[in-house]
Amino acid sequence: MMESQPPAIPKKGVNSESKEIGRASGILALSTLLSRVLGLLRNQILSHFFGAGLAADAFIAAFTIPNALRRLFGEGGLTPAFVSIFTRSLYDPKSNWRNFVSSSFLWLTLCLVVLSLLGMIFAPLLVWVYVPEFSQTPGKFEMTVQLTRFLFPFVLLICWAAFFMGILNSFKKFALPALGPAIMNFTIVCLAPLALWSGWIPEAQGIFVFSLCILIGVSIQLIVQLPTLRRLGALPKLSGPWLDPRVIELGQLLLPAVFSMGIYQLNIIVNRVFASRIPGAVSHLYYSDLIIELPVSLIATSMSVAAMPSFTRLLVEKKHHELGQTFKFSSCLNAGLAIPSMIGILVLSFPIISSIFFTGEFSLGDSQVSAEALCYYALGIPFYCLLRSLLPLFFADKDTKTPAIIGFVALGVNFFGAWQLSRIMGSPGIALSTALSSFTQFSLLCVIAIYRYKFFPWLEVLKLIGKIGLAGSFMGLLLYGGSNLIPEYIWINKGISILKLLSLGGLIGLGVLTYGAGIHYLKIPAIEPLLRKIKTQITPENSSTKPKS
Repeated sequence: MMESQPPAIPKKGVNSESKEIGRASGILALSTLLSRVLGLLRNQILSHFFGAGLAADAFIAAFTIPNALRRLFGEGGLTPAFVSIFTRSLYDPKSNWRNFVSSSFLWLTLCLVVLSLLGMIFAPLLVWVYVPEFSQTPGKFEMTVQLTRFLFPFVLLICWAAFFMGILNSFKKFALPALGPAIMNFTIVCLAPLALWSGWIPEAQGIFVFSLCILIGVSIQLIVQLPTLRRLGALPKLSGPWLDPRVIELGQLLLPAVFSMGIYQLNIIVNRVFASRIPGAVSHLYYSDLIIELPVSLIATSMSVAAMPSFTRLLVEKKHHELGQTFKFSSCLNAGLAIPSMIGILVLSFPIISSIFFTGEFSLGDSQVSAEALCYYALGIPFYCLLRSLLPLFFADKDTKTPAIIGFVALGVNFFGAWQLSRIMGSPGIALSTALSSFTQFSLLCVIAIYRYKFFPWLEVLKLIGKIGLAGSFMGLLLYGGSNLIPEYIWINKGISILKLLSLGGLIGLGVLTYGAGIHYLKIPAIEPLLRKIKTQITPENSSTKPKS
Protein backbone atom coordinates (compact mmCIF):
# COMPACT_ATOMS: atom_id res chain seq x y z
CA MET A 1 0.00 0.00 0.00
CA MET A 2 1.15 3.48 -0.73
CA GLU A 3 0.43 4.65 2.82
CA SER A 4 2.75 2.04 4.29
CA GLN A 5 5.80 3.31 2.49
CA PRO A 6 8.28 5.52 4.32
CA PRO A 7 8.15 9.21 3.53
CA ALA A 8 10.31 10.22 0.61
CA ILE A 9 13.43 12.25 1.28
CA PRO A 10 13.09 15.45 -0.68
CA LYS A 11 15.93 17.74 -1.50
CA LYS A 12 15.70 20.32 1.22
CA GLY A 13 17.58 23.45 2.03
CA VAL A 14 18.07 25.07 5.39
CA ASN A 15 14.84 27.05 5.13
CA SER A 16 12.81 23.99 4.11
CA GLU A 17 14.08 21.98 7.07
CA SER A 18 13.36 24.83 9.47
CA LYS A 19 9.90 25.32 7.98
CA GLU A 20 9.15 21.63 8.41
CA ILE A 21 10.19 21.75 12.05
CA GLY A 22 8.23 24.98 12.48
CA ARG A 23 5.11 23.42 10.99
CA ALA A 24 5.38 20.30 13.13
CA SER A 25 6.12 22.38 16.23
CA GLY A 26 3.07 24.52 15.54
CA ILE A 27 0.82 21.47 15.29
CA LEU A 28 2.30 19.96 18.45
CA ALA A 29 2.14 23.25 20.35
CA LEU A 30 -1.51 23.88 19.49
CA SER A 31 -2.42 20.31 20.41
CA THR A 32 -0.44 20.58 23.64
CA LEU A 33 -2.10 23.88 24.47
CA LEU A 34 -5.52 22.27 24.11
CA SER A 35 -4.38 19.35 26.26
CA ARG A 36 -3.00 21.64 28.97
CA VAL A 37 -6.14 23.77 29.08
CA LEU A 38 -8.19 20.62 29.53
CA GLY A 39 -5.60 19.41 32.04
CA LEU A 40 -6.06 22.58 34.07
CA LEU A 41 -9.82 21.97 34.05
CA ARG A 42 -9.13 18.43 35.22
CA ASN A 43 -7.03 19.68 38.10
CA GLN A 44 -9.54 22.40 38.93
CA ILE A 45 -11.98 19.54 39.47
CA LEU A 46 -9.41 17.84 41.70
CA SER A 47 -8.70 20.99 43.75
CA HIS A 48 -12.42 21.87 44.00
CA PHE A 49 -13.52 18.50 45.35
CA PHE A 50 -10.44 17.55 47.37
CA GLY A 51 -8.49 20.80 48.02
CA ALA A 52 -5.07 20.24 49.62
CA GLY A 53 -6.34 17.66 52.10
CA LEU A 54 -5.63 14.01 52.82
CA ALA A 55 -7.30 12.56 49.71
CA ALA A 56 -5.62 15.08 47.39
CA ASP A 57 -2.18 14.45 48.88
CA ALA A 58 -2.72 10.68 48.65
CA PHE A 59 -3.82 10.87 45.00
CA ILE A 60 -1.02 13.23 43.98
CA ALA A 61 1.61 11.04 45.65
CA ALA A 62 0.12 7.84 44.20
CA PHE A 63 -0.25 9.24 40.68
CA THR A 64 3.25 10.73 40.72
CA ILE A 65 4.87 7.29 40.64
CA PRO A 66 3.13 5.89 37.50
CA ASN A 67 3.05 9.34 35.92
CA ALA A 68 6.81 9.73 36.42
CA LEU A 69 7.38 6.27 34.94
CA ARG A 70 5.24 7.36 31.98
CA ARG A 71 7.43 10.40 31.41
CA LEU A 72 10.63 8.45 31.97
CA PHE A 73 9.89 5.35 29.89
CA GLY A 74 7.22 6.83 27.61
CA GLU A 75 7.63 10.31 26.18
CA GLY A 76 10.87 10.82 28.10
CA GLY A 77 13.28 8.12 26.92
CA LEU A 78 11.43 5.62 24.75
CA THR A 79 10.14 8.00 22.09
CA PRO A 80 13.44 9.77 21.20
CA ALA A 81 15.48 6.55 21.37
CA PHE A 82 12.96 4.67 19.24
CA VAL A 83 12.57 7.50 16.71
CA SER A 84 16.35 7.72 16.28
CA ILE A 85 16.62 4.05 15.24
CA PHE A 86 13.27 3.77 13.48
CA THR A 87 13.89 6.84 11.30
CA ARG A 88 17.18 5.36 10.11
CA SER A 89 15.38 2.08 9.36
CA LEU A 90 12.67 3.83 7.35
CA TYR A 91 15.23 5.37 5.00
CA ASP A 92 17.25 2.15 4.62
CA PRO A 93 15.81 0.12 1.70
CA LYS A 94 17.47 -3.05 3.02
CA SER A 95 15.86 -2.72 6.44
CA ASN A 96 12.66 -4.51 7.44
CA TRP A 97 11.25 -1.84 9.71
CA ARG A 98 8.05 -3.80 10.41
CA ASN A 99 10.05 -6.54 12.15
CA PHE A 100 11.66 -3.88 14.32
CA VAL A 101 8.25 -2.45 15.25
CA SER A 102 6.83 -5.85 16.21
CA SER A 103 9.89 -6.99 18.13
CA SER A 104 10.15 -3.69 20.01
CA PHE A 105 6.47 -3.79 20.93
CA LEU A 106 6.65 -7.35 22.27
CA TRP A 107 9.66 -6.63 24.47
CA LEU A 108 8.18 -3.34 25.61
CA THR A 109 4.93 -5.06 26.59
CA LEU A 110 6.76 -7.77 28.50
CA CYS A 111 8.81 -5.22 30.44
CA LEU A 112 5.80 -3.03 31.18
CA VAL A 113 3.66 -5.92 32.42
CA VAL A 114 6.44 -7.03 34.76
CA LEU A 115 7.01 -3.44 35.91
CA SER A 116 3.30 -2.88 36.58
CA LEU A 117 2.95 -6.12 38.53
CA LEU A 118 6.03 -5.33 40.62
CA GLY A 119 4.71 -1.83 41.26
CA MET A 120 1.38 -3.16 42.48
CA ILE A 121 3.01 -5.83 44.67
CA PHE A 122 5.55 -3.51 46.24
CA ALA A 123 3.28 -0.46 46.44
CA PRO A 124 3.60 -0.22 50.27
CA LEU A 125 7.39 -0.14 49.99
CA LEU A 126 7.29 2.44 47.18
CA VAL A 127 4.99 4.71 49.17
CA TRP A 128 7.07 4.30 52.32
CA VAL A 129 10.26 5.26 50.45
CA TYR A 130 8.58 8.03 48.50
CA VAL A 131 6.43 9.75 51.14
CA PRO A 132 7.47 8.25 54.50
CA GLU A 133 5.83 11.03 56.51
CA PHE A 134 2.38 9.91 55.32
CA SER A 135 2.52 7.05 57.83
CA GLN A 136 2.18 9.58 60.65
CA THR A 137 -1.34 10.58 59.52
CA PRO A 138 -4.00 7.90 60.17
CA GLY A 139 -5.39 6.50 56.92
CA LYS A 140 -3.18 8.60 54.63
CA PHE A 141 -0.52 5.95 54.02
CA GLU A 142 -3.10 3.20 53.42
CA MET A 143 -5.09 5.31 50.95
CA THR A 144 -1.91 6.19 49.03
CA VAL A 145 -0.99 2.49 48.74
CA GLN A 146 -4.47 1.59 47.46
CA LEU A 147 -4.42 4.40 44.90
CA THR A 148 -0.91 3.46 43.76
CA ARG A 149 -2.03 -0.09 43.02
CA PHE A 150 -5.18 1.14 41.32
CA LEU A 151 -3.28 3.54 39.04
CA PHE A 152 -0.31 1.37 38.05
CA PRO A 153 -1.99 -0.02 34.87
CA PHE A 154 -1.75 3.58 33.65
CA VAL A 155 1.97 2.90 33.00
CA LEU A 156 1.24 0.09 30.54
CA LEU A 157 -1.45 2.00 28.66
CA ILE A 158 0.38 5.32 28.37
CA CYS A 159 3.68 3.74 27.31
CA TRP A 160 1.86 1.86 24.56
CA ALA A 161 0.43 5.20 23.45
CA ALA A 162 3.92 6.77 23.53
CA PHE A 163 5.33 3.89 21.46
CA PHE A 164 2.64 4.36 18.81
CA MET A 165 3.30 8.11 18.90
CA GLY A 166 6.96 7.44 18.06
CA ILE A 167 5.93 5.41 15.01
CA LEU A 168 3.54 8.08 13.75
CA ASN A 169 6.06 10.88 14.36
CA SER A 170 8.64 9.03 12.28
CA PHE A 171 6.13 9.04 9.42
CA LYS A 172 5.81 12.82 9.97
CA LYS A 173 2.29 12.41 11.35
CA PHE A 174 2.22 14.63 14.42
CA ALA A 175 -1.36 15.85 14.87
CA LEU A 176 -3.18 12.69 15.97
CA PRO A 177 -0.71 11.52 18.65
CA ALA A 178 -0.32 15.10 19.86
CA LEU A 179 -4.10 15.30 20.38
CA GLY A 180 -4.06 12.08 22.43
CA PRO A 181 -3.49 13.74 25.83
CA ALA A 182 -6.23 16.27 25.04
CA ILE A 183 -8.61 13.39 24.33
CA MET A 184 -7.66 11.79 27.66
CA ASN A 185 -8.19 15.02 29.61
CA PHE A 186 -11.47 15.74 27.82
CA THR A 187 -12.74 12.32 28.88
CA ILE A 188 -11.79 12.98 32.51
CA VAL A 189 -13.31 16.48 32.49
CA CYS A 190 -16.59 15.06 31.19
CA LEU A 191 -16.82 11.97 33.39
CA ALA A 192 -15.38 13.06 36.76
CA PRO A 193 -17.80 15.91 37.62
CA LEU A 194 -20.80 13.80 36.59
CA ALA A 195 -19.72 10.99 38.87
CA LEU A 196 -18.69 13.17 41.82
CA TRP A 197 -21.79 15.38 41.68
CA SER A 198 -24.21 12.52 41.13
CA GLY A 199 -24.48 11.65 44.82
CA TRP A 200 -24.14 7.95 44.02
CA ILE A 201 -20.51 7.81 45.11
CA PRO A 202 -19.64 7.71 48.85
CA GLU A 203 -17.38 10.64 49.78
CA ALA A 204 -14.56 8.31 50.88
CA GLN A 205 -14.54 6.66 47.43
CA GLY A 206 -14.58 9.89 45.40
CA ILE A 207 -10.84 9.95 44.79
CA PHE A 208 -10.97 6.37 43.45
CA VAL A 209 -13.69 7.39 40.99
CA PHE A 210 -11.47 10.26 39.82
CA SER A 211 -8.64 7.74 39.33
CA LEU A 212 -10.92 5.43 37.33
CA CYS A 213 -11.74 8.32 34.98
CA ILE A 214 -7.99 8.70 34.32
CA LEU A 215 -7.67 5.03 33.32
CA ILE A 216 -10.67 5.32 30.99
CA GLY A 217 -9.22 8.48 29.43
CA VAL A 218 -5.80 6.99 28.71
CA SER A 219 -7.44 3.90 27.17
CA ILE A 220 -9.26 6.13 24.68
CA GLN A 221 -6.00 8.02 23.97
CA LEU A 222 -4.41 4.71 22.99
CA ILE A 223 -7.30 3.43 20.88
CA VAL A 224 -7.64 6.51 18.64
CA GLN A 225 -4.14 5.95 17.19
CA LEU A 226 -4.81 2.41 16.00
CA PRO A 227 -6.69 3.16 12.72
CA THR A 228 -3.87 5.38 11.40
CA LEU A 229 -1.25 2.79 12.34
CA ARG A 230 -3.26 0.17 10.48
CA ARG A 231 -3.45 2.34 7.34
CA LEU A 232 0.33 2.77 7.46
CA GLY A 233 0.84 -0.96 7.85
CA ALA A 234 2.67 -0.22 11.10
CA LEU A 235 0.55 -2.10 13.62
CA PRO A 236 2.80 -4.47 15.62
CA LYS A 237 2.28 -8.18 15.03
CA LEU A 238 1.84 -10.16 18.24
CA SER A 239 3.24 -13.23 16.45
CA GLY A 240 6.70 -11.70 16.42
CA PRO A 241 9.50 -11.83 15.58
CA TRP A 242 10.86 -11.58 19.11
CA LEU A 243 14.49 -11.07 18.19
CA ASP A 244 15.70 -8.15 16.10
CA PRO A 245 19.26 -6.79 16.46
CA ARG A 246 17.92 -3.24 16.53
CA VAL A 247 16.03 -4.01 19.74
CA ILE A 248 19.38 -4.54 21.46
CA GLU A 249 20.54 -1.20 20.11
CA LEU A 250 17.30 0.36 21.37
CA GLY A 251 17.91 -1.08 24.82
CA GLN A 252 21.44 0.33 24.86
CA LEU A 253 20.15 3.80 23.98
CA LEU A 254 17.04 3.62 26.14
CA LEU A 255 18.35 3.54 29.70
CA PRO A 256 20.72 6.53 29.35
CA ALA A 257 18.02 8.39 27.39
CA VAL A 258 15.46 7.67 30.10
CA PHE A 259 17.76 9.09 32.72
CA SER A 260 18.86 12.22 30.86
CA MET A 261 15.42 13.10 29.45
CA GLY A 262 13.71 12.27 32.72
CA ILE A 263 15.78 14.38 35.11
CA TYR A 264 12.92 16.84 35.53
CA GLN A 265 10.59 13.99 36.50
CA LEU A 266 13.18 12.43 38.81
CA ASN A 267 13.53 15.85 40.41
CA ILE A 268 9.78 15.87 41.04
CA ILE A 269 10.07 12.52 42.82
CA VAL A 270 12.93 13.86 44.95
CA ASN A 271 10.90 16.99 45.64
CA ARG A 272 7.90 15.01 46.84
CA VAL A 273 10.08 13.06 49.29
CA PHE A 274 11.14 16.29 50.99
CA ALA A 275 7.73 17.93 50.54
CA SER A 276 6.02 15.06 52.39
CA ARG A 277 7.64 16.39 55.58
CA ILE A 278 5.84 19.73 55.24
CA PRO A 279 2.02 19.82 55.70
CA GLY A 280 0.29 20.65 52.40
CA ALA A 281 3.59 21.03 50.51
CA VAL A 282 2.92 18.06 48.21
CA SER A 283 -0.23 19.76 46.92
CA HIS A 284 1.35 23.24 46.77
CA LEU A 285 4.21 21.98 44.59
CA TYR A 286 1.84 19.90 42.48
CA TYR A 287 -0.45 22.80 41.58
CA SER A 288 2.43 25.19 40.87
CA ASP A 289 4.18 22.55 38.75
CA LEU A 290 0.99 22.18 36.70
CA ILE A 291 1.33 25.81 35.62
CA ILE A 292 5.00 25.32 34.73
CA GLU A 293 4.16 22.28 32.63
CA LEU A 294 2.08 24.40 30.27
CA PRO A 295 4.97 26.42 28.76
CA VAL A 296 7.41 23.53 29.18
CA SER A 297 5.20 21.12 27.23
CA LEU A 298 4.05 23.76 24.78
CA ILE A 299 7.59 24.86 23.94
CA ALA A 300 10.22 22.30 24.89
CA THR A 301 8.42 19.03 24.27
CA SER A 302 6.86 20.17 20.99
CA MET A 303 10.16 21.40 19.59
CA SER A 304 12.05 18.32 20.78
CA VAL A 305 9.59 15.90 19.16
CA ALA A 306 9.49 17.90 15.92
CA ALA A 307 13.28 18.30 15.65
CA MET A 308 14.31 14.71 16.37
CA PRO A 309 13.59 13.19 12.90
CA SER A 310 15.26 16.14 11.13
CA PHE A 311 18.36 16.05 13.36
CA THR A 312 18.71 12.31 12.71
CA ARG A 313 18.38 12.65 8.93
CA LEU A 314 20.87 15.54 8.70
CA LEU A 315 23.43 13.70 10.82
CA VAL A 316 23.07 10.56 8.69
CA GLU A 317 23.56 12.62 5.52
CA LYS A 318 26.41 14.63 7.17
CA LYS A 319 24.84 17.96 6.24
CA HIS A 320 26.61 19.92 8.96
CA HIS A 321 25.71 23.39 7.75
CA GLU A 322 22.00 22.57 7.52
CA LEU A 323 22.19 20.87 10.91
CA GLY A 324 23.74 23.96 12.49
CA GLN A 325 21.14 26.29 11.00
CA THR A 326 18.31 23.96 12.00
CA PHE A 327 19.65 23.85 15.56
CA LYS A 328 19.86 27.65 15.58
CA PHE A 329 16.24 27.85 14.49
CA SER A 330 15.15 25.33 17.14
CA SER A 331 17.09 27.01 19.96
CA CYS A 332 15.93 30.53 19.16
CA LEU A 333 12.30 29.46 18.92
CA ASN A 334 12.63 27.75 22.29
CA ALA A 335 14.23 30.82 23.86
CA GLY A 336 11.80 33.17 22.13
CA LEU A 337 8.89 31.49 23.87
CA ALA A 338 10.53 30.32 27.12
CA ILE A 339 12.02 33.64 28.26
CA PRO A 340 8.78 35.67 28.07
CA SER A 341 6.94 32.75 29.69
CA MET A 342 9.33 32.87 32.63
CA ILE A 343 9.01 36.64 33.02
CA GLY A 344 5.23 36.57 32.69
CA ILE A 345 4.88 33.87 35.36
CA LEU A 346 7.23 35.72 37.72
CA VAL A 347 5.08 38.86 37.49
CA LEU A 348 1.67 37.15 37.50
CA SER A 349 2.26 34.15 39.77
CA PHE A 350 -0.42 34.94 42.36
CA PRO A 351 -3.07 36.12 39.86
CA ILE A 352 -2.55 32.87 37.92
CA ILE A 353 -2.93 30.63 40.97
CA SER A 354 -5.87 32.66 42.29
CA SER A 355 -7.70 32.56 38.96
CA ILE A 356 -7.34 28.81 38.49
CA PHE A 357 -7.15 27.07 41.88
CA PHE A 358 -8.41 29.46 44.60
CA THR A 359 -11.79 27.80 45.05
CA GLY A 360 -13.53 25.16 47.16
CA GLU A 361 -11.20 23.66 49.77
CA PHE A 362 -8.14 25.49 48.41
CA SER A 363 -7.43 28.37 50.83
CA LEU A 364 -5.82 31.80 50.45
CA GLY A 365 -2.76 30.53 52.31
CA ASP A 366 -2.50 27.58 49.91
CA SER A 367 -2.69 30.02 46.99
CA GLN A 368 0.05 32.27 48.37
CA VAL A 369 2.48 29.43 49.05
CA SER A 370 1.75 27.85 45.65
CA ALA A 371 2.37 31.22 43.95
CA GLU A 372 5.73 31.60 45.69
CA ALA A 373 6.75 28.09 44.62
CA LEU A 374 5.58 28.91 41.10
CA CYS A 375 7.99 31.86 40.94
CA TYR A 376 10.97 29.68 41.80
CA TYR A 377 9.91 26.95 39.39
CA ALA A 378 9.65 29.60 36.66
CA LEU A 379 13.34 30.51 36.96
CA GLY A 380 14.22 27.17 35.38
CA ILE A 381 11.92 27.42 32.33
CA PRO A 382 14.49 28.85 29.85
CA PHE A 383 17.17 26.35 30.85
CA TYR A 384 14.84 23.37 30.65
CA CYS A 385 13.42 24.46 27.29
CA LEU A 386 16.85 25.12 25.76
CA LEU A 387 17.99 21.79 27.15
CA ARG A 388 15.31 20.13 25.04
CA SER A 389 16.99 21.58 21.94
CA LEU A 390 20.32 20.06 22.97
CA LEU A 391 19.22 16.58 24.02
CA PRO A 392 17.72 15.50 20.65
CA LEU A 393 21.00 16.53 19.03
CA PHE A 394 22.97 14.10 21.22
CA PHE A 395 20.37 11.35 20.79
CA ALA A 396 20.35 11.75 17.01
CA ASP A 397 24.13 11.32 17.20
CA LYS A 398 23.56 8.06 19.15
CA ASP A 399 25.14 9.53 22.27
CA THR A 400 22.91 9.02 25.29
CA LYS A 401 25.70 8.39 27.81
CA THR A 402 27.00 11.96 27.97
CA PRO A 403 23.57 13.46 28.77
CA ALA A 404 23.02 10.68 31.33
CA ILE A 405 26.23 11.50 33.20
CA ILE A 406 25.37 15.19 33.27
CA GLY A 407 21.84 14.31 34.34
CA PHE A 408 23.23 12.42 37.31
CA VAL A 409 25.12 15.55 38.40
CA ALA A 410 21.97 17.66 38.00
CA LEU A 411 19.96 15.18 40.06
CA GLY A 412 22.55 15.44 42.83
CA VAL A 413 22.27 19.23 42.76
CA ASN A 414 18.51 19.00 43.18
CA PHE A 415 18.75 16.44 45.99
CA PHE A 416 21.20 18.52 47.99
CA GLY A 417 19.33 21.75 47.22
CA ALA A 418 15.93 20.35 48.20
CA TRP A 419 17.40 18.90 51.39
CA GLN A 420 18.89 22.22 52.50
CA LEU A 421 16.47 24.78 51.03
CA SER A 422 13.34 22.99 52.27
CA ARG A 423 14.59 23.58 55.82
CA ILE A 424 15.08 27.29 55.18
CA MET A 425 12.28 28.22 52.77
CA GLY A 426 9.78 25.36 52.94
CA SER A 427 8.14 24.19 49.70
CA PRO A 428 9.31 27.25 47.67
CA GLY A 429 12.90 26.22 48.46
CA ILE A 430 12.24 22.82 46.90
CA ALA A 431 11.00 24.55 43.74
CA LEU A 432 14.16 26.69 43.66
CA SER A 433 16.36 23.60 43.84
CA THR A 434 14.61 22.26 40.70
CA ALA A 435 15.45 25.46 38.81
CA LEU A 436 19.09 25.21 39.93
CA SER A 437 19.18 21.61 38.71
CA SER A 438 17.91 22.61 35.25
CA PHE A 439 20.50 25.38 35.08
CA THR A 440 23.28 22.93 35.97
CA GLN A 441 22.19 20.32 33.43
CA PHE A 442 21.84 22.86 30.62
CA SER A 443 25.14 24.65 31.34
CA LEU A 444 27.26 21.48 31.41
CA LEU A 445 25.65 19.99 28.31
CA CYS A 446 25.96 23.29 26.46
CA VAL A 447 29.72 23.45 27.14
CA ILE A 448 30.15 19.94 25.68
CA ALA A 449 27.97 20.76 22.66
CA ILE A 450 29.99 23.91 21.91
CA TYR A 451 33.21 21.87 21.99
CA ARG A 452 31.80 18.98 19.92
CA TYR A 453 29.80 20.91 17.31
CA LYS A 454 32.20 23.72 16.55
CA PHE A 455 30.61 24.29 13.15
CA PHE A 456 27.37 25.51 14.77
CA PRO A 457 26.63 29.29 14.73
CA TRP A 458 26.88 29.60 18.53
CA LEU A 459 27.63 33.34 18.53
CA GLU A 460 24.56 34.06 16.40
CA VAL A 461 22.41 32.01 18.77
CA LEU A 462 23.77 33.91 21.79
CA LYS A 463 23.10 37.30 20.18
CA LEU A 464 19.53 36.36 19.32
CA ILE A 465 18.88 35.06 22.84
CA GLY A 466 20.24 38.33 24.23
CA LYS A 467 17.78 40.30 22.10
CA ILE A 468 14.96 38.03 23.21
CA GLY A 469 15.89 38.67 26.84
CA LEU A 470 15.81 42.42 26.23
CA ALA A 471 12.35 42.25 24.64
CA GLY A 472 11.15 40.05 27.50
CA SER A 473 12.47 42.48 30.12
CA PHE A 474 10.60 45.35 28.47
CA MET A 475 7.46 43.22 28.54
CA GLY A 476 8.00 42.42 32.22
CA LEU A 477 8.26 46.08 33.22
CA LEU A 478 5.01 47.03 31.50
CA LEU A 479 3.31 43.91 32.81
CA TYR A 480 4.35 44.74 36.37
CA GLY A 481 3.00 48.26 36.01
CA GLY A 482 -0.26 46.99 34.54
CA SER A 483 -0.75 44.40 37.30
CA ASN A 484 -0.41 47.10 39.97
CA LEU A 485 -3.35 48.97 38.44
CA ILE A 486 -5.71 46.07 39.23
CA PRO A 487 -7.15 46.18 42.79
CA GLU A 488 -5.78 43.47 45.09
CA TYR A 489 -9.23 42.43 46.32
CA ILE A 490 -9.94 40.86 42.92
CA TRP A 491 -7.26 38.24 43.52
CA ILE A 492 -7.83 37.59 47.25
CA ASN A 493 -11.57 36.96 46.89
CA LYS A 494 -12.24 33.23 46.87
CA GLY A 495 -13.71 31.63 43.79
CA ILE A 496 -13.17 31.62 40.04
CA SER A 497 -14.92 34.70 38.67
CA ILE A 498 -15.35 36.30 35.28
CA LEU A 499 -13.67 39.43 36.67
CA LYS A 500 -10.56 37.45 37.62
CA LEU A 501 -10.36 35.72 34.27
CA LEU A 502 -10.89 38.96 32.33
CA SER A 503 -8.24 40.75 34.41
CA LEU A 504 -5.73 37.94 33.97
CA GLY A 505 -6.54 37.65 30.27
CA GLY A 506 -6.07 41.40 29.82
CA LEU A 507 -2.67 41.28 31.50
CA ILE A 508 -1.58 38.33 29.37
CA GLY A 509 -2.78 40.15 26.26
CA LEU A 510 -0.78 43.23 27.30
CA GLY A 511 2.29 41.04 27.73
CA VAL A 512 1.88 39.37 24.33
CA LEU A 513 1.44 42.69 22.52
CA THR A 514 4.35 44.30 24.34
CA TYR A 515 6.66 41.37 23.69
CA GLY A 516 5.62 41.23 20.03
CA ALA A 517 6.40 44.94 19.68
CA GLY A 518 9.80 44.36 21.26
CA ILE A 519 10.55 41.48 18.89
CA HIS A 520 9.57 43.64 15.92
CA TYR A 521 11.60 46.64 17.10
CA LEU A 522 14.73 44.58 17.81
CA LYS A 523 14.32 42.68 14.51
CA ILE A 524 14.62 39.11 15.72
CA PRO A 525 14.10 37.08 12.51
CA ALA A 526 14.36 33.65 14.16
CA ILE A 527 10.83 33.94 15.57
CA GLU A 528 9.16 35.14 12.37
CA PRO A 529 8.86 31.63 10.83
CA LEU A 530 6.77 30.54 13.81
CA LEU A 531 4.44 33.51 13.38
CA ARG A 532 4.09 32.72 9.67
CA LYS A 533 3.31 29.10 10.49
CA ILE A 534 0.66 30.10 12.99
CA LYS A 535 -0.89 32.40 10.39
CA THR A 536 -0.78 29.59 7.83
CA GLN A 537 -2.53 27.23 10.26
CA ILE A 538 -5.25 29.83 10.82
CA THR A 539 -5.65 30.81 7.15
CA PRO A 540 -4.35 27.85 5.11
CA GLU A 541 -6.02 29.02 1.96
CA ASN A 542 -3.62 31.95 1.75
CA SER A 543 -0.47 29.91 2.23
CA SER A 544 -0.29 28.76 -1.37
CA THR A 545 -0.07 32.31 -2.66
CA LYS A 546 3.07 33.12 -0.73
CA PRO A 547 6.34 33.06 -2.64
CA LYS A 548 8.75 30.33 -1.71
CA SER A 549 11.88 31.38 0.11
